[in-house]
Amino acid sequence: MEIETRRTVVRVRGEVDVASAELLGAVLDEIAAVGGPWVEVDMGQVPFMDCSGLRVLFRAKQRLQERGGTLTVFGLRPQVERLLCAAGLDHRLDESWRPARGPVTPRRSADA
Repeated sequence: MEIETRRTVVRVRGEVDVASAELLGAVLDEIAAVGGPWVEVDMGQVPFMDCSGLRVLFRAKQRLQERGGTLTVFGLRPQVERLLCAAGLDHRLDESWRPARGPVTPRRSADA
């Protein structure tokens, strides 16, 4: 965890599932209670997350918003991004989690 003046960055590693989500939730709850109002969660090292992880992130987002803060999630791997989209919750987190997507370039076949 890195704490700057009013911004806290939480770098999550490993799977976030029913066995580990409670720990992530406790860290985010503590930050919401005493930390800065802006929390960024780097999910770049999370290969898998289940619904318990989603619940923890949304609970933390709500608590921070109640205190005038915000929660930003970024660096999602494709599997975790698909979970958010499949659950219909991709619109509920700050837009910064969305991967930057450039223009689509058509592939050329080897015969062309």
